[in-house]
Amino acid sequence: TGRHELTISDKAIREGLIYDFIERHREGIRAEREIPNVRRRNVVFMARRCHSPEAHVQHIATLATRLFDQTKPLHGLDAREREWLEYAAILHDVGYMINVRQHHKHAYYLIKHSDLSGFTAEEIEMIANISRYHRRALPHADHPAFNEFLPSQRRTVEVLSALLRIADALDRSHFSVVQDIDVKLGKPVTIRVYTSGDAELELWAARNRADLFEKVFRRSLQFEVIRTGAESS
Repeated sequence: TGRHELTISDKAIREGLIYDFIERHREGIRAEREIPNVRRRNVVFMARRCHSPEAHVQHIATLATRLFDQTKPLHGLDAREREWLEYAAILHDVGYMINVRQHHKHAYYLIKHSDLSGFTAEEIEMIANISRYHRRALPHADHPAFNEFLPSQRRTVEVLSALLRIADALDRSHFSVVQDIDVKLGKPVTIRVYTSGDAELELWAARNRADLFEKVFRRSLQFEVIRTGAESS
């Protein structure tokens, strides 16, 4: 063969197979270590594959779930629906990968046809619809996908989409200007917005996306700015 040297390994074949497995699955092992929950991991990695701005979508998820928790007396939904809202928030911008102008519609298509293991077909359809309605048109019976839901499912989509629309608007600049929120459940509902900077863009966007919230909960919505940090002194 022309070879004049033979190297003998002191490792067993079994160890070699283990090393080979680790090398071939290194990325997956790292991902499991980073995000142990398989459902959350698949959602986060789909968002990353679609080049969604991670800081923005994670901030939206935080604001959306804060809204969910503090409006629970109004909507009465549970942990399952809260999880759908969080995952829809993380995925709501995946449609940018296809087109900016209609990215909410493209988000629906991408999520619906994704291979999100750990989710049922019903859950994927629900998350896709919530993401689709984070902007522009409100859920309507003329929309085939929305019309296929049962009445109780339609209400869930409307409630969660209403919360996501507000949360997304409150990071309109993608700079996390709104640091935190809390909700006062009166008539009207008041969302206190905590910010250390200029949040006029976010407030303008949130007021313009309050329509679904006011329709679903039958209460008007207003915002109160609470200045924090250096600019509040």
